[in-house]
Parts: sequence; structure tokens; C-alpha cells
Amino acid sequence: VVEIGMLSAPMLNMTQVSHVRWEGLVFDLSRVDCMSLKDCDNCFVAGCTVKRFAGSGISIVGGREDGILGCDLYHLGRGATEVTGGDRETLNPARHFVENCLMSRFGRLDYFFVYGVELKGVGNRVAHNLFSEHPSSVLRADGNDHVIEYNRVHRAALIAEDQGTMELFGNPTYRGVIFRYNYFSDTGVGADMVGHAGRA
Repeated sequence: VVEIGMLSAPMLNMTQVSHVRWEGLVFDLSRVDCMSLKDCDNCFVAGCTVKRFAGSGISIVGGREDGILGCDLYHLGRGATEVTGGDRETLNPARHFVENCLMSRFGRLDYFFVYGVELKGVGNRVAHNLFSEHPSSVLRADGNDHVIEYNRVHRAALIAEDQGTMELFGNPTYRGVIFRYNYFSDTGVGADMVGHAGRA
């Protein structure tokens, strides 16, 4: 069976929306990105599946206290999630979060500089997620006072030889970012070679 997605626009766009929850839905097969939440407050994507998009998965830009909870994101052409929020001038936090998600086999079209979570701004949290089967870094954190904790990274940076599985860019103003209790296994180009040898 060959399936071709003809939709060339995101399946869901929300702008300046408050207190809306999308729960238990399957978003499947498109030629671009899945969804965007812009300048929203207290909106959640919970228990959803996002799969087979040529672009990226879920984008949160601006707003406050939005979250991605318990979602599965896989077979994506670019990154899985982008989370941007908080004011770096005042260090006022956005308190967005990505928690308890499975992100696997993203970066299938663009291998490098696409992430499971691309985190920007101030005061956001990434916790209890499983990242697996990715060509390069699974997370990049830019900004201040983010918390990245209790995540598991398995089989990442499988192609990239000059990238770590999680990145914090070398900007001296990016302070207060906490990395703790994250677990890494079978990462790096060597892990990919061993994996292929093990299946041969």
C-alpha cells in the first residue's frame, strides 16, 4: 500500500487561544508541519499521536503555560517539537512543558539541526521523555532557566560525528539551565554501526 499525503498546510493552527485541550487524537500524513500554537495560554496537546509528516510535529511559540503531554511523535521529516516562550530581557518564564512523550525516527528528510525538542526562551521544562532513532541531536536548549530532567536518549547522533545528543549553545548569557538525571545509551556513530552489525 502506497499512501501519499496531499495536504500542504498544517492540520491545526491556533493563535491567541486560551484554555483549549486536544486529547487522544491521531494526526497522520501530510506534506508539511502538523500543528502550531502561537501566543496561546494554558493550551495542551495530550495523549495524541503525530506521525508521517514531511515537516515538523508540534510548535509552541509565545504565550504561557502551554504543554505537550504523553504524545507519540514519529516518522517525521524534520523535528518533533519546538517550544519557544519567556522574556529573556526580564527573565519572566513561560512555563511551557514537554513531558512523558515518545519521539522516534524524526529527521528523516533533514538529518541535522532538527530536534526532538528545540527549546528557546526562559523557564520551560522537558522531562520524562524517550528519544530514540535519530541521526543527530535530540534536544537543543537556548535561553535561561530551563529544566531538562529524567529523559532517556537511546540511539541518537547516529550520523552526526560532531554533535552531542543534547546541545546547549556556547552563549555566556544562557544561564540557569539545569540538566539532571538524564540517561543516555547506544549513542553516536559507533552505536549505529554496532546496531547494523547486530541485525545482519
